[in-house]
Amino acid sequence: MSPRTDHDGAHAHPAADGARYPTIVETLVSRARTGPDLPYLTSVAADGATATMSFGQLDAWSARCRHWLRTALGVARDDVVGLLPVNDPASVVALFGLLRAGAVCLVLNPADPPARIHDQLAARGAKAVLCASPADAERLGHGAVAVPRFERAPDPVGDAADAAVRLDDDALFFGTSGSTAAAKTVAQTHRNAAANAEALRRHHRLRAGDRVLGFLPVHHVNGVHTTLFAPLRAGAHVVLAAAFDPFAYPGLIERFRPRIASAVPSVLDTLLATWREPRLPSGFDYFLTAAAPLSVRTAHDVHRRLGARIVQGYGLTETTNFATTMPIDLSPDAYRAVMVDTDVPPVGVPLFGNEVTVLDPAGRPVPPGEVGEVCMRGHNVMSRYAGNPEATDEAFRGGWFHSGDLGRRALDPHTGRELLVLTGRLKNIAKVHGEAVSLEEMEHALRRLDGVADAACLAVPDPVEGESVVAVVVTGTGREADIRRHLGACFPPHALPRRIILAPRIPRTPTGKLQRPRLLAEFGLTPPD
Repeated sequence: MSPRTDHDGAHAHPAADGARYPTIVETLVSRARTGPDLPYLTSVAADGATATMSFGQLDAWSARCRHWLRTALGVARDDVVGLLPVNDPASVVALFGLLRAGAVCLVLNPADPPARIHDQLAARGAKAVLCASPADAERLGHGAVAVPRFERAPDPVGDAADAAVRLDDDALFFGTSGSTAAAKTVAQTHRNAAANAEALRRHHRLRAGDRVLGFLPVHHVNGVHTTLFAPLRAGAHVVLAAAFDPFAYPGLIERFRPRIASAVPSVLDTLLATWREPRLPSGFDYFLTAAAPLSVRTAHDVHRRLGARIVQGYGLTETTNFATTMPIDLSPDAYRAVMVDTDVPPVGVPLFGNEVTVLDPAGRPVPPGEVGEVCMRGHNVMSRYAGNPEATDEAFRGGWFHSGDLGRRALDPHTGRELLVLTGRLKNIAKVHGEAVSLEEMEHALRRLDGVADAACLAVPDPVEGESVVAVVVTGTGREADIRRHLGACFPPHALPRRIILAPRIPRTPTGKLQRPRLLAEFGLTPPD
């Protein structure tokens, strides 16, 4: 069945029709009413200082933020407001305040160059932009506003109502890879956020009082939905570190004794290399990983040295973070068979509320074991690419969202369940620290630089970042510093090439198509899995 479209290319999936979930704001209000003094979020600053915010405090402070947005900034329902969050309570309060005001929160990466941020704000017609600190606001300029300390503000008078929103109204905008406003903007609805939170609660069997340790940035889709929204839905307690510190992380696990710790494969590799006497507390269940491929070696070493499991998931910003996740109830023999004694660890089964299939180029399902494109539909799938109906129609052709990732379905003989195994990509992207970097967008940026005759970018495995970018540039100037300065104005620091190779030519087909595999071989680079 083909999805319906509106004038902006929005798509409503048959699986989503009629489903009713409490919105994230309704869930917050309910949690604050039934357990106002229970801890929701403990933030851990870079210097180790901690601060705990209860459900009742989040409710009160985000209501004050809602009032400030309306009265001081003139924010109305459906206005787009940019937010440059960091992993701190003020950013979390601002995010919830925007949802309570009925605004659409355009989540931005504070590490992006100002020019890129302003391009994204302009493309979405943002009413205002909020920053985590006065320093960030000053750096961004052009009317950027630092988020006030709402724990010190008075309660609003005569402004006690949250905006009335429908489940299919826009809630969040996330930019995809790209250096300018040409990058696509994912539109996530209140239904997407609510359904994904419920799906994660069910899959991980989250309960009130469970502790979840996270450090992934809250400007990332994983940080918003997995670290903030899903624990809220369950009444769980989030421990949010400002960033990953390999020497402080073991202390956080020992001190807060989480049941689940969110991670990425490269972080686990770093822990294995730096944690001298690893011990996990009783009650620790597993590390939840995503964003980058998990190697068998990492799964084996975590299992052997830490005595812990890894629950690997898979998804995209377009699928509100997770589309599939490994079952958490595998027997010891089944876990070893599929995660340790294997060639490629699978990424699991579909989460509640969404469907996953593997299609051939004609849009037909392929038999188990055969490789095709991984496609999704359901409650967790975005409504559209905002302002880009052409890209939306292309992504949703045939009624499924086309991920651009290749995979196959594999039958687990221990449980009888089909598990998804990823095998490659159709898209030319690198996953650096879990964030997508468009290789083609970087190539376009390089070719705009005076003196560059041709350019190609490659994704290569990286033991720390998961993948890194290598840029091959044909230029007569030979000035690598100029190239890096140019790219630094277009991309955030994490996306910049780890290595720049100056070459006399770049291999292309007679029609001009870049031959990436040949380029990888010529320079002795190993292609990503």
